[in-house]
Amino acid sequence: DKPDRYGMLGLLSVIRMMDDNLNTLALGTDLTLLGLNLNASDNLYESFVSPWADSRVSRSPEYVLPRCYYISPPALKTVFFQKFCDMTLFYIFYHFLTRPSDAQHQELRASLVKYAYQELLARGWQFQQESNIWVTRVQGGNEFKYFDMQAMELRPFLGQPPPQHTPPAESH
Repeated sequence: DKPDRYGMLGLLSVIRMMDDNLNTLALGTDLTLLGLNLNASDNLYESFVSPWADSRVSRSPEYVLPRCYYISPPALKTVFFQKFCDMTLFYIFYHFLTRPSDAQHQELRASLVKYAYQELLARGWQFQQESNIWVTRVQGGNEFKYFDMQAMELRPFLGQPPPQHTPPAESH
């Protein structure tokens, strides 16, 4: 078309409202023509689906949840924790011990920490409460290793060897 269509002279055709499509693009659409009551106190998204929809939105979902969603999960058992590797147990222990508490899941979180704690003790790990680390003896030697929570890896333990038996903590 004209070379000045996108310049200042092209703006004149928008201002004069000569092209309906260009006016809709530049100026938008009057929403009340689409059936919206802009003075209503309700939220618009609750009743307006789209400008191309013929019906209003229904408040109930148009799907049915499968029955399996309503089944309660099985009870948590300590035997599950015997199948986890040490790294998973460390993750469970530290993650649920240090996460902010929400009252709804507090009992479950305490159980997860307790079961991970007990399984790590059964595998020969000892929890050092003062330094908040897990330590164990390397098999076949007098060396020890510990779990570094920050790096999520096992590292050589260079401190004093832990006592032989650590009594289980009541808080875990």
